[in-house]
Amino acid sequence: MRRVAIPGLVTLAVLRLPSLMEPHWYTDEAGYLNVARELLSGKVLYSQTWNNKPPLMLWTMALDFKLFGSSEIALHVLTLVTGMITVAAIVWAASRLYTPRRALVAGMIAAVLLGTPLLDAELALPESLMIAPLAWAGAIVLVRILGGDRTGSPPRIPRWPLAVGVLMAAAIAYQQTAVAETAAFFFAMLLAPKLLRRDAFVFLGTVAVITATWLTAAIITAGAGNVAFALAGFYVGYTQQTLPKSAAGGLVHFGLALGAGLLIAAGAILNRHRPRVDWVLALWAGATLVVTAIAGQSYPHFLAPAVAPLTLLVAGVPMPSSTWFRAGNRRSLLGPGLQFCGLAMAILMAKVAGFDWVPIAPSATNSHTLSDYYGGAVVAAFDPTFRTEWLDHFDYRVAGDAKAAAWITAHGLSGHTAVVWSYDSWVYALADLQIVMPTPPIYNDEVLLGYGGPVEEYVANKRPVLIVVDAGGQKLFPEIGKLLAGGEYVKEFESYPDSVWVRADVAQHLP
Repeated sequence: MRRVAIPGLVTLAVLRLPSLMEPHWYTDEAGYLNVARELLSGKVLYSQTWNNKPPLMLWTMALDFKLFGSSEIALHVLTLVTGMITVAAIVWAASRLYTPRRALVAGMIAAVLLGTPLLDAELALPESLMIAPLAWAGAIVLVRILGGDRTGSPPRIPRWPLAVGVLMAAAIAYQQTAVAETAAFFFAMLLAPKLLRRDAFVFLGTVAVITATWLTAAIITAGAGNVAFALAGFYVGYTQQTLPKSAAGGLVHFGLALGAGLLIAAGAILNRHRPRVDWVLALWAGATLVVTAIAGQSYPHFLAPAVAPLTLLVAGVPMPSSTWFRAGNRRSLLGPGLQFCGLAMAILMAKVAGFDWVPIAPSATNSHTLSDYYGGAVVAAFDPTFRTEWLDHFDYRVAGDAKAAAWITAHGLSGHTAVVWSYDSWVYALADLQIVMPTPPIYNDEVLLGYGGPVEEYVANKRPVLIVVDAGGQKLFPEIGKLLAGGEYVKEFESYPDSVWVRADVAQHLP
C-alpha cells in the first residue's frame, strides 16, 4: 500500500508548492483566524465573538495561530497535511476494493483534484480540514461492508464502529454539513447484509454523544439561541439569497434535490447484495452533492468532500461485459440505473459550485487560471518584481492590506482597538489589532446587528482607535461615511483600496 500511495502523495505535494507562496487573500480564512485570536484572548464563541462554524474548526485555527502566528504558509501546510491524509485514505480503500494499479490511479486522481486550486482545497477552510476524518471514516465503512463482521461470537464492544463514529464526530465539528455523510454511512451500515445492525447504532450513538457534548458546552457558555442561530439559523437567509424567488421555482429546486436523494437511496436498497460497494460510494457522494446542490452557492470548496467517493467510483469502474445486457440481467441493472440517474442529477445541480482557478481561458466572472497559478509561481519564485504582480492577482486587496498593516505597525498602533470596514479582515491579524465588532467580517456584522445604520452606530459607540476602510466595503455599506465625516477621525494613510483613519485624539500624537 505504501508504494502505491507514494505517487499520489508526491504529486499532491508538488502541486501544492505554489500554495506556499500565496498571500493573505481569502476572506474566509481571515474570518476564521481572527475569531481564533479572539478565542485565545478568552472570548466566548457564539456570544462574545461570532462565527457560523463548529468549535473544532475554530480551535484548530487557534492552535495554528498560537504556534505560527498569522503565517499563510502555516495555514497551507496544515491543509497539505489533511490533503495527504485524505489521499492515503483513498489509496488504502482502493487497494482493498480493487487492484493495486487501480489504487494508484485513485491516488493520482485525488492528488490532482486536491493538489490544484480547482476546489480551493489548499485554503484553510472547513471542507479542507474535514476531508481527512471524513475520508478515513468512509474508507473504513467501505472495507468493513465489503468484508463483513467476523464470524463467531462478536466482541462485546465493537471497535471499528466506535472509531468511525469518532472520525465523523470530528468531521461534524469542522463543518456541520457532515451530518449528511453521517446519515449516508448509517443508512449503508443498516443495509449491508454482512454487518450486524448493532454496528450501525454503535456508530450513530458515538457520533451523537460526542456532538451532543460539545453542543451542550456551547449552549451553556453562549446560550441556546446564539448557538442555534450560528450553526443553523444563519444559513436560512444565506441560502435564500441564491434560491429561486418564486414558490414554484423553490419547489422545483428542492424537489429535484429530494428526487436525486431518493433515487440514490432506492438504488442502494436494490444494490445492497451486490459483491461490489459502488452503491455505498454513490450514497456517500450523493450526500455531499445534494447538500451542495441545495445550498446553490458558487463556492468550489463545497465540492472537496465529494472527491474521495467520486474518485473511488471512477477508479473502480468495471470493464463492460456483454453479460450485463442479457435478458436475465436486465432487472439487475435497475438498482445501478437508479443510482446513476440520482447521482447525475445531484452532479448537475451541484456544478453551480464551479471551479476557482479554471483550467482554461478566464471568463467574465473569473480571471484565475491554472496557467497563471503555476506558470506565474515559477516566474515569481525567481523574479521579485513579477512576484508582486502575481500576488496582487489573487485579490485586489492584497497590496493595500499589507501596506496598511505595515503602516499601522510602523507607527506603534498595533494592539489598539480597531474596526476593519471590509469584506476582508486580514488587517486585524497582520497588524495585531483588537477586534471590537461581534465578528470580524463587516458583512456578517450587518447580518448580526442590522443593515443600513446599526453597525455604524455600534462602531461610533465603541470609539475604536483605528478604522481601516476598504473602498469596496464602503461602497457596499456606505453608512461608515457618516462617522468618518464627523471630525472624530482623521485619515492618516491611504493605499488603494485601504485607507487608515485614526481617532483624532490619538492622531495628534503621531509623528
